[in-house]
Amino acid sequence: METLTPALDRIGAALRALRATHRQTAGDKTALGLKCLNALIAELAAEGIPAEDLQPLVDLETHIGVMVGQAKELPRERRRGSSPSPVLLARAAAVIDLLVKGGHDESEAAQTVMRRLMAAGVPAPTQGGDARGWRRLLEWRNTLLHGYGSEEAKLEYRAFAHELEAIPPAERIKRVLDERLWDRRRMPR
Repeated sequence: METLTPALDRIGAALRALRATHRQTAGDKTALGLKCLNALIAELAAEGIPAEDLQPLVDLETHIGVMVGQAKELPRERRRGSSPSPVLLARAAAVIDLLVKGGHDESEAAQTVMRRLMAAGVPAPTQGGDARGWRRLLEWRNTLLHGYGSEEAKLEYRAFAHELEAIPPAERIKRVLDERLWDRRRMPR
């Protein structure tokens, strides 16, 4: 029996989870296929496949979504192709720091955060010499931690890290991973 690579194992697990949680109704196979394609694109992007190589899958995802009238359910399309803001990256850097403090390896923490960002339609930082998105995110974080970067990003990093410290220690990591606290759009107004 062949052993799957960790990347293939994660893709398989994501597809199994989608299949297991999808409601089986007549004629609903297209919606499940669209969700699976979305998960596949996110996982491949998190593994460092360049956006231009994923573009045919993205185009297919958009086309299928339009065909079944679900284009409005793909909020990631608004940001696709545009670089993430320094403020969002600063919040992601604070989450990586929290995961590292919680016992995760630095690269594992960056991969976890990048996967969640990609699932939300946020592309990896464009700067950096590595093809892997999580690696570029880690480089961006290290640059910020060494005092470089915009003042706006530094302020956001400090403010968000302070917000994370206000969460009870026993539930910090769970809340950060489950509730997408890095996403400013989800903040109460």
